Amino acid sequence: MNIRKILPLAFASMLLFNVSCSSDSSEMITMPTTLENGVLISNEGGFTTPTADVSFVSNNLSYGFNKVYSTANNEQLGKVLQTIGFNGSNAYLVSNIPNKIDIVNRYTFKKQTTVTTNLDGARGIAFSGNQYYVTNNNFDTGKRKLNVYNVADNSFVKSIDFTNAAEKVVEAAGKIVVQTDGIGYDASWNPIPTGYTVTVVNPSSNTVSQVINLPTNGIIRDLISYQGNAYALASDNTNSYIYKLNTADGTYTTTTLTAIPKVQKLRAADNKFYFITDTNKIYGMTIGTTTLPTVPIVTATGNVYGFDVIDGKIFASDASFTADSKVNIYNATSGTLLLNFTAGIGTNGFYKN
Repeated sequence: MNIRKILPLAFASMLLFNVSCSSDSSEMITMPTTLENGVLISNEGGFTTPTADVSFVSNNLSYGFNKVYSTANNEQLGKVLQTIGFNGSNAYLVSNIPNKIDIVNRYTFKKQTTVTTNLDGARGIAFSGNQYYVTNNNFDTGKRKLNVYNVADNSFVKSIDFTNAAEKVVEAAGKIVVQTDGIGYDASWNPIPTGYTVTVVNPSSNTVSQVINLPTNGIIRDLISYQGNAYALASDNTNSYIYKLNTADGTYTTTTLTAIPKVQKLRAADNKFYFITDTNKIYGMTIGTTTLPTVPIVTATGNVYGFDVIDGKIFASDASFTADSKVNIYNATSGTLLLNFTAGIGTNGFYKN
């Protein structure tokens, strides 16, 4: 058993989630019968050991549970869990070592099936109608593509090849939007841009309908979808930029985050953008406003690898790949720390269930 009742904050970091291997059953209760009304937490796991898994915390932060997948299925998930996508009552767990998509019931986490066909460096997932789309970005072979599958039987439909990258993928305004440029590295492993494109795919034909060429500013860092719109984030050493993408004609409008450099991740909730810099400063601003934030909501701690905003709470992981990661949850308005606890190896994402 892996779960504890959440104790007052002073004790939570010591006692919640960090006892999955403990034999002291008096301090634990069983896995919830349903994972509804909570947040799923993806733990990427190590690159050489099969330590990927999923954690859970309830919406009211009153209880949580580690090792959800392995407990529900009596097997290890594997390595390098990249992302989780939802479609109906199913959750799709995309891993790139080995290349697979484990499809589970999102509320019980019982596995339905595993998809492996034509995956090569699997990364992100998005859904449109009766199809789902998985990006593949293999740094060793140089293969970058978008795979298309049927939802009904998980059969492979086709691949769409790209030149530079195939990273984040989202659905927006009836189109599939792919981050086809991002971070590359020079011979000294300094980050450099691969280019400045975002590619739009028409799901009715599964062909490219637009290639959006963004300004040559910094590096494209993130891509999100919110209320039917796609937004790309880029940043440099001076400013950062949020681009609202028009998937119909390939144009964009720009929100410049003047004097807020090196923003790394972008999220949107409650008609606000939330974003985090390389120094862990988390800001919020109303979408559409020209007034920029001057003071961060909070400065998170550690190696913030996973970041999201759900139901008025900021989730930020202090990730480790050699030990269990920490998760900090803050009030999205005041920045007050609500809870911190230990999750799994390489915590990289949070998903409202």
